[in-house]
Amino acid sequence: MSYGTFAPGGDLSLFPPPDRIASDFRAIAQLGANTIRTYTPPSLDLLDEATRHGLRVIVGVPWPQHIAFLDSHQTRSGIRSDVRGHVERLAAHPATLLFALGNDIPPGVVRWYGRRRIEGFLGELCDEARTASPQSLLTYVNYPPTEYLDTSCFDVCAFNVFLHREADLSAYLARLHNIAGPRPLLISEAGADSMRHGEERQSALVMMQLRTAFGEGACGAIVFSWTDDWWRGGHQVDDWAFGLVDASRRPKRSYHVVQRVFRSAPFHEDQRVTWPRVSVVVCAYNAAQTIDECLTSIEALQYPDTEIIVIDDGSSDATAAIAASHAGVAVVSIANGGLAAARNVGLKRATGEIVAYTDADVRVDPDWLTYLVQPFLNSNVVAAGGPNIVPPDDPWIAQCVARAPGGPTHVLLDDRIAEHVPGCNCAFRRDALMAIGGFNPIFLRAGDDVDVCWRLQARGWKIGFAPSALVWHHHRASVASYWRQQVGYGEGETWLMHTHPDQFVRGRMAWRGHIYSSLPLIQSFSEERINSGPFGSAAFPSVYRTYAHPLTYLPHSGRWQLAWMALFALAVLMLPVDRGYPTALAATALVLAGATVMKCLRHGSRSHVKQLPPIGRLSPASSRALYRATIATLHVLQPFARLHGRLKGMMSAPAALTSVTDPHHGVPRRPVFSDLADGVRLCLRGQVERTFWSERWVEARRVLCAMADRLRQQRIVRNVELDSGWWEDRDATMVDQAWFRLDIRTLVEDHGAGRCLCRVALRSRVTATPLLALASGLALAAGLQRAALIDWPLGVVLVAAWTVALPVAHMALAARVVSKTLDSLAVDLGWSPLAPVHDRSVAVLPASMSAALSPAAARATPPSALPAVPHHQGTRVLPHGAPVPAGFAAEPTAGIVRIGVMNLDKTNL
Repeated sequence: MSYGTFAPGGDLSLFPPPDRIASDFRAIAQLGANTIRTYTPPSLDLLDEATRHGLRVIVGVPWPQHIAFLDSHQTRSGIRSDVRGHVERLAAHPATLLFALGNDIPPGVVRWYGRRRIEGFLGELCDEARTASPQSLLTYVNYPPTEYLDTSCFDVCAFNVFLHREADLSAYLARLHNIAGPRPLLISEAGADSMRHGEERQSALVMMQLRTAFGEGACGAIVFSWTDDWWRGGHQVDDWAFGLVDASRRPKRSYHVVQRVFRSAPFHEDQRVTWPRVSVVVCAYNAAQTIDECLTSIEALQYPDTEIIVIDDGSSDATAAIAASHAGVAVVSIANGGLAAARNVGLKRATGEIVAYTDADVRVDPDWLTYLVQPFLNSNVVAAGGPNIVPPDDPWIAQCVARAPGGPTHVLLDDRIAEHVPGCNCAFRRDALMAIGGFNPIFLRAGDDVDVCWRLQARGWKIGFAPSALVWHHHRASVASYWRQQVGYGEGETWLMHTHPDQFVRGRMAWRGHIYSSLPLIQSFSEERINSGPFGSAAFPSVYRTYAHPLTYLPHSGRWQLAWMALFALAVLMLPVDRGYPTALAATALVLAGATVMKCLRHGSRSHVKQLPPIGRLSPASSRALYRATIATLHVLQPFARLHGRLKGMMSAPAALTSVTDPHHGVPRRPVFSDLADGVRLCLRGQVERTFWSERWVEARRVLCAMADRLRQQRIVRNVELDSGWWEDRDATMVDQAWFRLDIRTLVEDHGAGRCLCRVALRSRVTATPLLALASGLALAAGLQRAALIDWPLGVVLVAAWTVALPVAHMALAARVVSKTLDSLAVDLGWSPLAPVHDRSVAVLPASMSAALSPAAARATPPSALPAVPHHQGTRVLPHGAPVPAGFAAEPTAGIVRIGVMNLDKTNL
C-alpha cells in the first residue's frame, strides 16, 4: 500500500501526526496488506509503528530527478550524499524492507542526457547505498516510458503500471518479467481514480490489476493509494481520488475488494482445487550431498495435488537411502543408463496429467509448481519451463560459474512462448511426451532437453514459459567440474547436430528465439533499437532486438581458437626455414588469441559481482577483482571445453544416432552440383530462377508471404524483409550473416481459366566481407611461398580458390534453402516444377499445360470460366484483401497530389 505524500506538519515531515499514522497502519493491517511504500524517508518512530502492526516499509529516497540533475557537480554530490545518509540511518531497522532510490525519471531528461549517462548515475547511487549498507535490498522505480533503462544493478525490478485492460496488463507484465531477468518483479504502483471512473469501476479495476499481478507471478503489488489525502509539488491535490479511503478515512467500495484479494493471494482456493495432478520426477546420480535439500524443498510446495518420484540412476553413494528416508517419496533404483533413460523411467511411473522434471542439485521455490502449471491452464501449450538461478549461499567459484557462458538457460520466441527450456526446470503434458516416445536415450549427460523441445515443436506444438516458476540451481563448485560439464555439453551438441541437422548452420546451433541472459557475453550477441515515438513521446516505447555483427561472436567460437592455433603451429613448422614469415604468422596468431582474451576480460569486468560477499579474508575490492578474473578465465576456457566435447562426441557417437526431423519431408532432393552452379551464378551477379505451373490462381503476395514465413523458420536465415513500397527492383530480401543479401522477385503470369505460371528469381548483392577472405588468402599464400612450401602459381590458385570457395559455398547454401522452401511450398499448393525457359513460346510443356497455353484453348474458354476479376489487371488491396479506401484510390486532380492518412487498427493493419 502506498502511503503519502502528505502536507508537511509542524516537524516539516511529509507524514500525518503520530495518532493518525497509528490508526492508518491499524486499518492497513486489517486490510491484509503486509507492506507500505513511502515516497520520502520516514522517521524511526514511523518504522516502529509499522513494526507494531506487522508491516514492512519500502523506503523512498527522492532526489531532483525531474530537472537536469547531471549538469552540476554539486547537485550530483548532494544526491549521492543524501542517499548514503538515509540508507545509513534506516537500514538497520527491522521494518525496512528495501530502499527505492528514485522514481520515474522523465523521458525528456533521459533523452537530454542519453540513456547511458542516466544508467551510469543510477549505478553510482546503487554503489553509494551498497557501501552504506551491503545487506540492504535496493531498487529504482521505473515506468513504461523509460522501460529500456538498464537497472540490472538493483536487486528488485520495480515498475509503476496503470493499465485498465486485463489483456494489455497481462501481456505487459510478461514483458516486464523478461526485462527483470533473474530479479523479482514488483508492481510498485497500480490503481484507479474514483473521481473519473466512479467507486464501482475503481474497485473492479483495482481487483483486476491485483489479481493479474499475482497471477503473472509478481513478487508484490502496491495499491496506489491508501487515501485521497495527497499533497504534491507544494499543493494539496484535489482533482484525483485514487485512495481506498477518502481524506476522512471513510472506506470506499475498493477497500473491501482489495481486502478480499489480499486474503486469497496469489490464487483463490476455488481456482486451486481445479488444477491438475502433477508428478515431480527427480533423476539423481551420486547426489547424496544435495538430494535431501532438493526433496525437502519439493515437500514444502504450495500445490494441492502432487506425487514425488526419485529415479536413482545407479548411484554408488547414499542417494537412494537418503531419498527413501523422506516419507511419501517413491524411489526407483535402476542400473546406470544415463539421464534421458532415467527420465523415461520416471515418465512411465508418473500418474499425473503433468510431469515436472527437476535435478537433484536444485532447490525449488514453494510456489514453483503453482506458476509452472499456469501456461497449461491458460494456453494450449504441451510443455512449460521456468528460470534457474544460482543460490546466494553457493561458494564463490559457483558464483563465478553462474556468470560464465554455457549454463542452462531458456530461449524465448516471444514473451510467453519458448523454443527451449532447461531440463532442470520443465514440465510436460504426459500424453504429449508419450506421443513422441519420451526422451531420446542416446543423450547420457546433456542435450536431452534440447532434443525433446525440438521434437515437440516439430509436431506443431508449443512450449510455454513461466517466469515465476523459479528454482535455485547449484552450479559447479570448481573449475575442473565446470570443464567437465562443458565437455559433456559439447558432446551432446555433436549428437544433436546428427539428430537435428536442420537446427544447425555451419556446425553451430542456431536458435530462432532470443537467449534471455544477464551475461554480458550473451547480451553482446544482439543489439537494441528503441522507437520512443516522435520527440520521445511514446508512453510505451517499442524495443527491437537486432543481431550484432558476426565478428562479435567469432572471438569466442571454437573455429576462432582453431584458426589461431593452426597459424601458431604453422609458424613453428616454418621456423627452421625462415624467421621472417613465421614471426608474422605467430604475431597474427597472438593477435587473434589476444582478441579472445581481451573480450573475455571485458565480459568479466562487466559482470555483476558487487552484491556478492567477500571471499574469505579478502577485502571487498580484492574480492571483486578475484571474482572478475575468475569469470574471465572461465570465459576463455569455455570454447576449448566445448570444442573438446564436440571432438569427443564425434569419436564416441552412439550407433543409434539418426536424424529424427525432416522439415522438408516429401520434397525431392536437389543434386549438390545444382546448388553449386546456382552459387557460382549468384556470385557472378547472375540470376537464378525457379518456375512452377499451377492449375489454380495464386496471388504474388500470397506466394511472398508464404515464402517469408517458411524462410524465417530456417536457421541459416537471419532476416527476411518484405517490400513496403519503396523498392522498385525486388519484392523481398533475405539476409545471411555478413556475406550477401539475396533479393527475391516474383511474377505470376495469367494463362486463363485460373491457371498461372509462378516465377521466382534470385539475385545477390555481395557485401565487402569477401575482401576479408581475399586478404587472408593472400597472407596465407605468401607465408607458404616464403617457406618454400609452394610456388607462386600454386599460391595464386590457392588464393583464388579460397576467395571464390567461401562466397560460392555461402551462396549455394542460401540458394539451397530457398529452393527447398519453394519445393515444399509447391508440394503443399500442388504446383508442378518447370525448367526455367526465357521464351515460353518455344518451351516444351506437358500436354495439359500446352493445351492450356494454346490460343485455341483461350478462344474456347467461356467468359463464365474466367475469374470474376481479370488477374492481369492491377488491383490495389490492403494486406488482408480489403479494398483501399476511396481517398487512396482516387487519382490527383488539378495538379494537387492528395495524401490519405489511415489509422492502422487491427482490422486493416
